[in-house]
Amino acid sequence: MKIKKLEIVGFKSFVDKSVLHFDHDVTGIVGPNGCGKSNVVDAIKWVMGEQSPSRLRGKAMDDVIFNGSESRGPHGFAEVSITFDNSDGLTPPEYRDYAEIRVTRRLDRTGRSDYLINKTPVRLMDVTNLFLGTGVGRRAYSIIEQGRIGFIVSSKPHDRRSMIEEAAGITKFKVRKAAAERKMEHTRSNLLRVGDILGELERSLASLKRQAQKAERYKKYRDEVRDLELWIASFRYLELFGETRVVRTRLDTETAASEGSRLAMRVKEAELEAERTEVERLGSEVEQSQNRAYELDNQVRLHEGQIQQQLDRLRALREREQLAERELGELVGQRDTLAQERDGLANALQALEAAEEEAQGLFERESKELERRRLAVAEAERAVSNARGRVGDAEKRIARAEAVLASFAKRREEGHQRLERMRAEKDQLAQRGEAQQAEAEELAARLEGLKSGKEQTSAKKAEIEQELRDLRDQIKGSDEEVERLREESATKRSRLRSLRELQEKLEGVGAGVRALMTRYAGDDEARRAKGVVGLVADRMHCPPELTEALAGALGTQLQEVVVERTADGLQALDWLRTEGLGRATLWPRRLRRVVQPRRAVTGDGVVGWLGDLVRSAPEDEALVRALIGDVLVVEDLDTALRLQRDGVDGRFVTRGGELITEAGSLTGGAGDENASHLLAMKREIRELEVVVAELTTTLGDAVQRHNDLRRGIAQRQAAIDAARTQAHDAEIAIVKADKDVRRLQAEAAESTRRSEVMGGEIDNLMQALSDASEEETAANEEIESAKKSRDEAAQELEAASQIHGERSTSVEEQSRAVTEVRVRAAQARERAESDRASLQRLGRSIDELDQREQRLRGDVEDGAREQGRLSAQLLFTREKLHLNVDSAMKAHEALGASRARHDSARHSLSDSEVTLKQLRSKLDSVAGIVNELTLRDRELSMELEHLLDQIEERHRVDLPKILTEYHARPLPDREQRERASELIRLIERMGEINLMAIEEYEEKADRFEKLNAQRVDLDDALKTLEKAIREMNRESRRMFKDAFIAVNERFKLLFPILFRGGKAELKLSDPNDLLNTGIEIIAQPPGKKLGSLELMSGGEKALTAVAMIFAIFQYKPSPFCLLDEVDAPLDEANIGRFAQAIRQMTDRSQFIVITHSKRTMEFTDVLYGVTMEEPGISKLVAVELRGENRPVAGDERTSRVA
Repeated sequence: MKIKKLEIVGFKSFVDKSVLHFDHDVTGIVGPNGCGKSNVVDAIKWVMGEQSPSRLRGKAMDDVIFNGSESRGPHGFAEVSITFDNSDGLTPPEYRDYAEIRVTRRLDRTGRSDYLINKTPVRLMDVTNLFLGTGVGRRAYSIIEQGRIGFIVSSKPHDRRSMIEEAAGITKFKVRKAAAERKMEHTRSNLLRVGDILGELERSLASLKRQAQKAERYKKYRDEVRDLELWIASFRYLELFGETRVVRTRLDTETAASEGSRLAMRVKEAELEAERTEVERLGSEVEQSQNRAYELDNQVRLHEGQIQQQLDRLRALREREQLAERELGELVGQRDTLAQERDGLANALQALEAAEEEAQGLFERESKELERRRLAVAEAERAVSNARGRVGDAEKRIARAEAVLASFAKRREEGHQRLERMRAEKDQLAQRGEAQQAEAEELAARLEGLKSGKEQTSAKKAEIEQELRDLRDQIKGSDEEVERLREESATKRSRLRSLRELQEKLEGVGAGVRALMTRYAGDDEARRAKGVVGLVADRMHCPPELTEALAGALGTQLQEVVVERTADGLQALDWLRTEGLGRATLWPRRLRRVVQPRRAVTGDGVVGWLGDLVRSAPEDEALVRALIGDVLVVEDLDTALRLQRDGVDGRFVTRGGELITEAGSLTGGAGDENASHLLAMKREIRELEVVVAELTTTLGDAVQRHNDLRRGIAQRQAAIDAARTQAHDAEIAIVKADKDVRRLQAEAAESTRRSEVMGGEIDNLMQALSDASEEETAANEEIESAKKSRDEAAQELEAASQIHGERSTSVEEQSRAVTEVRVRAAQARERAESDRASLQRLGRSIDELDQREQRLRGDVEDGAREQGRLSAQLLFTREKLHLNVDSAMKAHEALGASRARHDSARHSLSDSEVTLKQLRSKLDSVAGIVNELTLRDRELSMELEHLLDQIEERHRVDLPKILTEYHARPLPDREQRERASELIRLIERMGEINLMAIEEYEEKADRFEKLNAQRVDLDDALKTLEKAIREMNRESRRMFKDAFIAVNERFKLLFPILFRGGKAELKLSDPNDLLNTGIEIIAQPPGKKLGSLELMSGGEKALTAVAMIFAIFQYKPSPFCLLDEVDAPLDEANIGRFAQAIRQMTDRSQFIVITHSKRTMEFTDVLYGVTMEEPGISKLVAVELRGENRPVAGDERTSRVA
């Protein structure tokens, strides 16, 4: 199952579709840290079923979906597909016909996860089972990821066991064992539940039985009560119906009398209504006159009120006019005072403004003078700064020149010393190059001899490997044959055992027969000694095609018992009767009358006499004749009827089991299969016994051939291992010699090159010493020139500083004068602003007084006009008051006359109401009688309806429809009524009745029997599972032991090869417990004595782990091996040996190596580079190293190496 192709889409940093093809022995994957190399490992583990996010370097499973970058959005799903070459046929049987197997896993952000094998949806279990026992899997030894190489050495002994288990191929046994243990636990749980249920059923069956008996009594009482109640109710119904008819006749008579009285009353009511209308009209007239009088009275009062308001308003206006005139006089005085004050402030403000203007002019002149003096100070500061800069520059030139002189002196001394050393080193390099060249020529001659020996060893190894491959092909077929025979044998034995158990349990046999066969249990001889031979079905054997015919002819007689003598049968029947265990039919072998063979019958559709077609023992022949000697087997019923008409005596049975007796009765159909099942089961038991015996012999021969092939393979494997070790030693020697030759040649060339370079450096150094003397003279001249410039700049600095001081003093004096002038100007400006504000305030006050004066004069004028208007209104209102008083007096006189007419009409209406009341009293008396009769009619109707509803509710019958059933009986008397009451009391005393108890009792009794049978089946299943686990444990121990011994031997050989010495071995922490023992690593690197593996260096731990992994691969090569930076802790020399070991195993396994080491890259056939041109996005580019050393055609996302 080598990997052919890996396709990644949306998985971690591989957002675009990326395809890796693995068509070579060794494929390398390289790239800088963080570019996504290990994501390739995670993708392979994930597609093979990894379920732990932490093992994929994540917190949740959806972390494997590309989550976006600076330029890309998140991806919606992750999908990885891996394609395997299936030419080796290591997969489960259902996949062996496929040339390739493609496993796909897809996960989207909703959490939906899909698995597919060859584009067919499957479960995770199917993916896991695909890799079991192949050395391939998400946690198998075929994938060694970062950190795990050290874990192999530093982990606990028990943790190392899994690698040996995978190599031994017992992982699948562990999975099956775990499944079997879960089934056992489930079976035990089911047994407990079944036991609990059976216990509960046993406790409830007795109670249900009592409830069922009680329910039967209740149903009996209920039926009798129903009959009595319907009998009594039918006669009560007729009684109520007759009384109802009498009441309704009288009700009609009284209703007619009531209608006459009601008509007279309606005439009187009409007359009364006319009188009421007149009274209401007169009352309305009185009300109108009264309203008119009231209205005129209100107008009189209204005018009187208006006159009073107008008088009050005139008095208020005159008072307001007087107040306004007094306030006008006060306002004139205030305005004159404010005008005088305003004139005084205006004169003072003119003087202040002149002083302010004078102070401002002086301030501007003094400020200009201050600015002029500040410019002069700034010019002086620039002169001082320039002079000080020139002094600094000159001092820096002096310091630099002095430093150069000091450096020249030191360099000259060091140069002379170095010149001497270089001349001596040049002479040594020349001598060393000559010696190295001579040693390289000697090693080259030795290398040729080693290569010749290696070729001979390789030829011998290839010959043995061909023999081994032939034997493996043979043993592969042998394995399949042995496994097939074992499975077939186990299946047949299991079926035979099940059938025998069913036969022993006598499934489908009557209770009496089962009791007899159980009492006389044992084999045929033991039963025969007790007088019981067996069942009728045991005494005859028929061909398979006549099973249905024999079952149809005998039916339940097949379950009858055969005894030796009649006395034995009488004894058995007496025992059955005494124990009360059922009935049974018994046949003595020694019959009193022997049935003679019938004459032969031939013709179309005739098969033959059943007694002639069935085989039996000689001592049972008379019994068989008695049972089926008169049965003729025919093809169909038409043939049987034809033969019967032709006068053939006996019974007829078809091949399908349809039977016609001599009397003409027909038996057939479907549903009762006990008889045919019993015969088929016995026939199958006999056939299985023969098949199992044959399979046992065949399996023994196949196992012997298989063991011979295993011994042949072991012998040739040992020879190959020896040849491989010899070839490996030769390869190591060749590599070492070749490496030494190249090293010596390179060192000789390097010595010659360095000697030549040294000569050039000596000449350059001598020229540099000569140039240094000239530069020293120039530096002395620079020092003298710089000192002269420094003295001149110092004199200029002193003169500029003096001028700067004088000008700074002048600026300070002028600044004080400007400040004084600014203060005087501000004070004058502040006083002027204050006077201006006061002048504005006085102006506003005078304006406000003028506006107030105008408003008051307007109010006085408005008041005078309002007084004139009110005086005119007062005269008009007084005139209207006199007119309204006269009208009110006339309205009161009309009101008195209307009230007199209204009182007369009311007296007449009162007399009419007394007459109407007498008529109503008479009508109420008649209505009372009608109401009584109506109420009685309603009571009778309700009682009748209640009776019908009661019968309908209690008995679900329509009483009128069944009257004729009970009217033929006599009128029910007191005895029937008391019997009904007594039965009702009996039912009430019975309490709550469970009518379902009868059915529940039958159901639970049937369920108890079925559960009891299930308990027996579960016990048998538990025993079967326990046996299977014992067999798996025994096989696991053997396979683990064989694998451990083989891996340990190879580990002992590989360790000194990789370490160039030393020794190591594997030990079991508990040899007595091979199923759980851990594995200890005992390692001794060359020249060291370590007390613990933890004292090893990182490289030694890594190399030890590599030795163990390669030892496992030599024992059971995995189709492929993925190594993720396993060589990281190794130095250059160890990486070479590591790479050589990989190359030697490429004939058995495919290697995928993730590395940063250039030495490891040299040994690969193809290199895949993982890059991140776009941040966060991984891309691929491939380079083929075997053949043309050039990039492979194709883009960066999908790369294929041809």
